[in-house]
Amino acid sequence: MNRAARLRSDFALYGTLFTVIGLLDGVQSYASAGAAGHPVTMGYALGTGLLNWWSCGLLTPMYIWLVRRVPLVRPHLPAKVLLYAVILVFSVVPKYAIWIPLENAIFGTHWTFAKTVIDEVFGVFIGQLSFVVLLYAMEYYRIARARELQATQLEAQLSHAQLDALRAQIHPHFLFNTLNSISSLMQRDVSAAQRMLERLSDMLRLTLANDGSQEARLDSEIRMLEAYLEIMRARFGDRLAANVDVDAALLGERVPSFVLQPLVENTVRHGLNESSKTTNVRITAAAQDDMLVLRVADNGRGLPPRAEFREGLGLSNIRKRLLQLYGEAASLQLRDVEGGGTEVTVRIPRRIGLAAPASAAS
Repeated sequence: MNRAARLRSDFALYGTLFTVIGLLDGVQSYASAGAAGHPVTMGYALGTGLLNWWSCGLLTPMYIWLVRRVPLVRPHLPAKVLLYAVILVFSVVPKYAIWIPLENAIFGTHWTFAKTVIDEVFGVFIGQLSFVVLLYAMEYYRIARARELQATQLEAQLSHAQLDALRAQIHPHFLFNTLNSISSLMQRDVSAAQRMLERLSDMLRLTLANDGSQEARLDSEIRMLEAYLEIMRARFGDRLAANVDVDAALLGERVPSFVLQPLVENTVRHGLNESSKTTNVRITAAAQDDMLVLRVADNGRGLPPRAEFREGLGLSNIRKRLLQLYGEAASLQLRDVEGGGTEVTVRIPRRIGLAAPASAAS
């Protein structure tokens, strides 16, 4: 929900809330006055009740800001509690600065500001405190719903990522070319053909084995990537060279599931030189303070002219997943490499998983 829509929703919700409370207060005042032998008209009772609660409601934006911007959590919890108490106590001043002139003008009463503030400060404090507690409950419900919606969206995107990865692997052209390469190898190198068939099987198995997690260990992503690269190297021979350079200490890091293989696939699809020149692809991972930096670089054709460049669906989907998983802390950058080629850089907050294996991927 955008800011304007959220403001309209808040105005409608809290306007209705204070109107209902004001009407109930007016009905109660009408009944109490009659029972005490000092009857008042229903119009006066309802009017003063609405005016009383509407003047309280004018402070709602301040309370919403307080609940959303200064939640009662550590650190500095005592200072935050004190801030709430001070604001709630002094909220009696603007409330009666609005209510008293209107009440006296509309209903001909003779309320005085100083005496009313002194007499009513405790009651207003309790009333506003109850409202802040209600705001807290509603705000946490809103946050819970937003997180539930985000989790649903992430699950859907992960499912699309799995389907996209599987679709890429069993795409007719990919499958035909892979099987054709296997068939050719069978004539001259049965062992190589068998390895290629095993790698194809590994890719399908690793894709289908994902348990729905949004993140995976880096070493798991590299296993998927190496199976893909072995197939591509067998297909393109000397035209494609690839190197995975990741320190063993980083293999336990958590990364988005199915993030590396689509990046490299994009490089192979768009960066492979049409000539016989070898296209070198280098995949690296490095820790920079509290960030993990993944890079896929090649010396291929590079990006098309800016006017002709259109980011593909694969990169666009990865951007969306990064935003929902890590917010503004993550980024994906695509740039030309000096001397020719392209580099894709993904930066994500470090999330260390289980202990890394003893040896690095290469």
